[in-house]
Amino acid sequence: MLNQFYRFVLVNNSGQTITFESAVTYINVKMTGVIVTPATGKLAYVTLDDDNMQFDAGRSIATGGEVMDDASLCHSAEIDNTTNLYINLLVQVEVAHDQGTAADGTFDLYYSSGDATGELEVDASGYNSAILNKLTFIGSLTWHASGADDELMRSPAFTV
Repeated sequence: MLNQFYRFVLVNNSGQTITFESAVTYINVKMTGVIVTPATGKLAYVTLDDDNMQFDAGRSIATGGEVMDDASLCHSAEIDNTTNLYINLLVQVEVAHDQGTAADGTFDLYYSSGDATGELEVDASGYNSAILNKLTFIGSLTWHASGADDELMRSPAFTV
């Protein structure tokens, strides 16, 4: 079951610094919401907007770094599930970058949950990293060294 408030944090463990480059270097999270249709009681799948994890012009993410609000971190926007009432999500990570043959590792997706007021772990002054603060691990996109520059790779769909 999804929390009322949540966001995703992506950690670059590819072994290479990734720098944004318009249209060919990007990080994206694709989401599909799952709800129970009130009239029928059946599950319905809703395609949600893709989230670029705030990885945009002027951003770089070092290996071991997180994708968030400032230069060293990157995350999705905080999501308020009060109105939509999704019971879970199907989530995929998409990455394209210019370190195709040099990178050989993973892009790891974590879930940051919050209370009814929207206070998330990543919002606390003592937040250090997804790993150190023990955020919930969702899954990884494995980047293999045989990938070409600007190649798009996509993870399996993870259920959250």
